Amino acid sequence: MKMLAEDFKQQGKIIERLYAIIDECIELFSIKAGKNDFHRICGVVLAKARNYSFGSYGLILDGLGQEAGALLRPFIEYHELLIYFRLDPKRIQQAIENSLPSAGKRAKLIKGYYHDLRKSLNENASHSSFSYQALNHLFDKPTMTIRKEQPMLPKVFFQNMRSLFIIMIPMATEAINCLQIADMGSAEKQAEAIEELKKEGYVVFKLNELQNTKATK
Repeated sequence: MKMLAEDFKQQGKIIERLYAIIDECIELFSIKAGKNDFHRICGVVLAKARNYSFGSYGLILDGLGQEAGALLRPFIEYHELLIYFRLDPKRIQQAIENSLPSAGKRAKLIKGYYHDLRKSLNENASHSSFSYQALNHLFDKPTMTIRKEQPMLPKVFFQNMRSLFIIMIPMATEAINCLQIADMGSAEKQAEAIEELKKEGYVVFKLNELQNTKATK
């Protein structure tokens, strides 16, 4: 918390504002939840996605960034549910009847872009695994002593905060899209706020450096 308040104050404020926008979206869904199935189901889906991301954030703050990945898979599923419902609002009835297709089938129907990330999480985070990626952080090099606690390394902390921002922005944007398609103009304030936050986050989280790194590989 000291690192967040001092060394990563800008990043922490960005994440805080992002959650504020998501909370406003949940409130907008809630206003019509009693009379509108689309608003009620999407509001619940958004709340679940928020909870999983918030759980990941808590683990990141505890220095457990790798373990935080275990919560990303269900987070992705709820994010993709928002897309699934937005593309065809009649699909809400499937949720009401508890007859939704599997997460994999939904991802194919919406042409989801999380396939590679979901595969990586399955192999290294969401299930028991003895891969290098899953266990490397548990050892001190070169003695290979098993760590009882994970060190809070500034560079790793920044990278994990950046990853959280990267996955949450499209989820929040999708929530706004769902609100707008159900009731055009109902989330204009949030739409403007998320666009501004994207611009600020691009600078604060140095996303240009991340893109340059990918381009050179």
